[in-house]
Amino acid sequence: MYGSQDKLQAESIDVAMAHHKKRHRYPSEFLTTYIIRLQTSGSCEALIDNEYIVIEPGDLLMFRPGEKYELILKTNSIDYYVICNGKWIDQWWDNFSPPQKSTIPLDDDLLKLWQQLAKETLRRKGTVDELADYLLRVFCLTLQRLHETASMGKSLSPSYIAYQIKTFIDQHATDELTLKQIAKHAGISVSRAVHLFKSNFGQSIMSYAIEVRLAVACERIRFSAMSLDYVAKSCGFNSYTYFHRQFRMHFGLSPRQYREEQKKRSKLSMEP
Repeated sequence: MYGSQDKLQAESIDVAMAHHKKRHRYPSEFLTTYIIRLQTSGSCEALIDNEYIVIEPGDLLMFRPGEKYELILKTNSIDYYVICNGKWIDQWWDNFSPPQKSTIPLDDDLLKLWQQLAKETLRRKGTVDELADYLLRVFCLTLQRLHETASMGKSLSPSYIAYQIKTFIDQHATDELTLKQIAKHAGISVSRAVHLFKSNFGQSIMSYAIEVRLAVACERIRFSAMSLDYVAKSCGFNSYTYFHRQFRMHFGLSPRQYREEQKKRSKLSMEP
């Protein structure tokens, strides 16, 4: 029923996350399907315009049927890929006209959508499925939006890019953030990211990240029974000693004193 009603189908043939633990050469071939591949960790090399190009985290490869495809996979290379076909994909690809290689932010929502599409593709086991079809369409359109946003970012104002960096830190401060990751998200060099943030906000990227982590730590100390050591780790501090020093420097109290002070205030507020 579904297949006869909708001639513009989008069919996901294979979708997965691949972890390559050993160096391996993916043999050269002329494709009969579309391939979308995003490098998320490590690196590899891809044949583009008869030249081997290094592919790093955030680099997106998009090849269509008839194009030559060849990879040299390196140790501990991780990527997400989609192999697909269909009339809808043909139309979307023609309208989008993506380059074979580009760079996009490593967006959490896109990777979650990728994982969801992988589960649905595995579940249907080759049968025509309406949910998998439309999920692939959402995936493609989300990918296109990220691609276009990354392209626009090259001409955005410095202040806008600085606020992009600030928002990214707000969302990921408790992760193991590095300047390289932050700059990669913004699509600029580390030195430019450091300069733009400092000139717009008057402080370094990492000092702001520490402030955000400490703010989260305060909330967890006040409203949870987590141990102070666990609070430190869950907020992105690898060393409790460093967390303790930063906390005292910012608030004039140790984490333990802060927790005790909050308990006293809570009891007083409950007294008649």
